[in-house]
Amino acid sequence: MRRVAAAQAKIMKKPELMAPAGTWEALVAAVQNGADAVYLGGRRFNARRGAENFDDQALCKAIEYAHVRGVKVYVTVNILLADTELREAVRFLHFIYNAGADAAILQDWGLIALARQVVPELELHASTQMTAHNVPGVQLLRAAGIKRVVLARELDLASVREIKKSSGLEVETFIHGALCICYSGQCLMSSMIGGRSGNRGRCAQPCRLKYKLVDEKGRLLAEPEKTGAYLLSPRDLNLSYRLPDLIDAGIDAFKIEGRMRRPEYVATVTRVYRMLIDRAVAGDFTVTPEESTELAQIFNRGFTTGYFFGNPGRELMSYKRPNNRGTRLGRVRRYDRHNKRVEIELEAPLQAGDGIEVWVTRGGRVGTEVSELFVNGQKTDAASAGSLVWLRLEGQIRAGDRVFKTYDARLMEKARRTFTSARENRRVSLDLRVCASVGEPLMLEADDREGARAKVYSGTVAVKAVKRPLTAEFLAEQLDRLGNTPFAMGKLECDIAGEVMVPVREINEVRRRAVELIVEQRARLRKPAPLPASTVERRLDQYYSAIDEGQPLHGFPLLAAAVRDAASAGAAARSGADVVYLACGYRARSALEEVRQARELCRRAGVHLYLASPRILHDRELAEYQVFCTEAIKAGLDGVLAAGYGMLAGLKELDGLSLVADFSLNVFNRPAALYFKELGFTRVTLSPELTGEQIKELAGHAAVETEVIV
Repeated sequence: MRRVAAAQAKIMKKPELMAPAGTWEALVAAVQNGADAVYLGGRRFNARRGAENFDDQALCKAIEYAHVRGVKVYVTVNILLADTELREAVRFLHFIYNAGADAAILQDWGLIALARQVVPELELHASTQMTAHNVPGVQLLRAAGIKRVVLARELDLASVREIKKSSGLEVETFIHGALCICYSGQCLMSSMIGGRSGNRGRCAQPCRLKYKLVDEKGRLLAEPEKTGAYLLSPRDLNLSYRLPDLIDAGIDAFKIEGRMRRPEYVATVTRVYRMLIDRAVAGDFTVTPEESTELAQIFNRGFTTGYFFGNPGRELMSYKRPNNRGTRLGRVRRYDRHNKRVEIELEAPLQAGDGIEVWVTRGGRVGTEVSELFVNGQKTDAASAGSLVWLRLEGQIRAGDRVFKTYDARLMEKARRTFTSARENRRVSLDLRVCASVGEPLMLEADDREGARAKVYSGTVAVKAVKRPLTAEFLAEQLDRLGNTPFAMGKLECDIAGEVMVPVREINEVRRRAVELIVEQRARLRKPAPLPASTVERRLDQYYSAIDEGQPLHGFPLLAAAVRDAASAGAAARSGADVVYLACGYRARSALEEVRQARELCRRAGVHLYLASPRILHDRELAEYQVFCTEAIKAGLDGVLAAGYGMLAGLKELDGLSLVADFSLNVFNRPAALYFKELGFTRVTLSPELTGEQIKELAGHAAVETEVIV
């Protein structure tokens, strides 16, 4: 058990716990296990197209279900969108706004610009796919109309703290689940290898495949048998032990990754983090061994704290396993090859129905579901830690091989009960008031303390009691029967005039009707006044009329070459390039000299020279980079190819620089191109994930010069 220092007892602010919901069962699991908010997607326009997701009708039902129970719903529309999709995407934003969604999570700059013009009433959050990683970048998102930003997962906690302090935006970070090998929004691997774009919601997860590391001659540099074959597969994030540090940083929302995960995973991880956050805020933080084991058992590739507390190096990676490794169960004592039975010395409990794997010396792993279990020759359903057990298993197994439990039947059933039982775990307190007098209907008032109130009357009048007059104790017993509802009885006030009798069925009926009315009101109070479709269509037409007023830009195309040193810049200039992008770094002592030499070589050939910026510049690096750019301008630089929007504010302070947007800004449509023009870019590089037909349509009608990688 881990307990934090007493000094951390000052923590007060409770962050929002966000859980994933890829299915209806996962939604219920998240809500019933203590999530403050859920994030989910419709059938289109979201970055987890492989999840079951929600059609329009199910989406409305999901929002109502969550809102009745006091849980917020954020809808993911976090992919890049082609021009042909934008109008429908905006109409979808209109739909979720009217349905009562608390916010939409977006990635596309064009959709953000459109949403602010067409559905300005809808709250917008910036997806982690937007690669937000420094204060100026987050401030730019704020100016664009974003209220909350999901930060890049590669930031350390000090950077997160500074962004929260300086940006004026709500800040959200991931605390548990799968990690990508690349900055979110910057990975083109799945797209370029297999035509399945992560930026379009179809990532094939190539980082979970086997690879070999070889030199230029094809010689192995890492032995798969020793190092592992999954060279690009990160471990899973687990910040359970460090929650007080994150809360102290002022982070507004903690996010659990996993819209592709089964509901049992959502239930378990949400439940554990709910308890941990509550303890941390109360100032008495512990992580019990059972909680730690449950997080590992439900799914893990090995755990890491990511970059929050420094660069983890190879400890970030799960080289030997790209999927669930489970928890250690013990070691093989003996293997009976004739009867295909293995003896295991247990370090943890095991029962029938559990799944196990033996990590064999050769051949990888062999596994089975435990159907028969023997202790001391006797068949049993369960065995405790310390036992020697026999079970059937076939494979190249040897004494000393490690054994892992990959499926815990008891834990899965514990999780499953939370989203399959009619009895709800999540309860809203209802204050009740009852009035009863002879000759009058029984009156029941219900109040949820959040604005929903109901007053109902019995269908018959109360009569004078002959044997058992109505009492406050009896009313409390009947009215507290709320087990299959999302409510629990709070305060009960009884005003009973004389000796009154009311049939039990009437008491039950007024309770049922009061609950129905409170449910309806709680759902209705969390929905905005409907935004008419005619208003949305008019705003859409106005936006596109304004965008279409600009004349298409045509001209003979220029040829640009991207190089890394002065010699290559000279070669490109002599060979016919019109523009040279020089990516020479900015920290090397020779960097400015490379710029001066390249400038001179390009000047002789009449070629423009631009400095190509890094894609990632943390706050501590931005000032240093701006100083370098200032010195580079003195050498005669024509402009900067900006690979990140966070450096824009600093670059615009430098006089005489022309700005070009690099491909990493993910310009996928005309509104995005227009947005960057309004920010001061003279040319934008289109996303390399666009099709030829999409490029033709976009390049011919954009309000700014366009560029493509050929």
